[in-house]
Amino acid sequence: MDWRRTQMIFIVTLLILNLFLAVIYFNKQLSDDPDTIGNETLEERLKADNITYPNLSSKPTNGAIFTTERAAFTAKDVSDLSGQSITLKDNNKEIYSVLQTPIKAGKKGNSADFKKFMETEIYRSESYEFWDYDKEAKTLTFNQLINNNMVLFDEAGQITFYLDSNDQVVSYEQTWMSKQDDLKEKTNLMSAADALEAVYQHGELKQDSDVVSATFGYYTTVQLPSGNVYFPVWCFEVEHADKTNYILVNAKDEQVINQSDNQTTTTPVSELSSRQNVK
Repeated sequence: MDWRRTQMIFIVTLLILNLFLAVIYFNKQLSDDPDTIGNETLEERLKADNITYPNLSSKPTNGAIFTTERAAFTAKDVSDLSGQSITLKDNNKEIYSVLQTPIKAGKKGNSADFKKFMETEIYRSESYEFWDYDKEAKTLTFNQLINNNMVLFDEAGQITFYLDSNDQVVSYEQTWMSKQDDLKEKTNLMSAADALEAVYQHGELKQDSDVVSATFGYYTTVQLPSGNVYFPVWCFEVEHADKTNYILVNAKDEQVINQSDNQTTTTPVSELSSRQNVK
């Protein structure tokens, strides 16, 4: 027997086996390494979960934390509004109006007749912007603008138009927020792209979801004697399994709020909490 040849075959086989086991071990370490997983881009992770989203800016935005409160209307505020029967409710803090003649609105309030009505017969209409059309509730919602951005999910600064079966406006309710007082000067805030990554990291985006839109605005969860505290947020409209969800991200500290169940997924904002004792 050629022992030298047998020995060489054994050594080569052993080397191949060791190389094979080393490759398996290396691949396992690579897949288990969180630093390696973390090197995946947000785009790659979203694609892997089949999550679609619009083009989002990576440029930081800016905004300020402020207080404001629901204001009362005066008789003079509504005296020039025609073609409607107006009642001031809730200590004059809400306009309730019934139109004498219904007006065709369109799903986004974009009909010519409705636009003209908004411009001439709605109190400070330039300070409101279209937000939502609810087919089931038969309503159009316009949110008030503060610092040129919407106040979100707040009945204190909103117009709700009620529609008939032909999508014509028959009545509306309006509230108005007074001048705001900034608690801090405007600062640089996270971009829309960074906000979406925060939502993803907090596990709020399910597989096979569609991020329909991203809106920068203001939202409140803190009440003070001087008024509610509003902080800048990014709001994402997300569709999943034929349901629409709104997820908000504090643009300053990445606090995530699922508006659909009104629960936060992180601890409350420490900066805002400290403001609760301010007089």
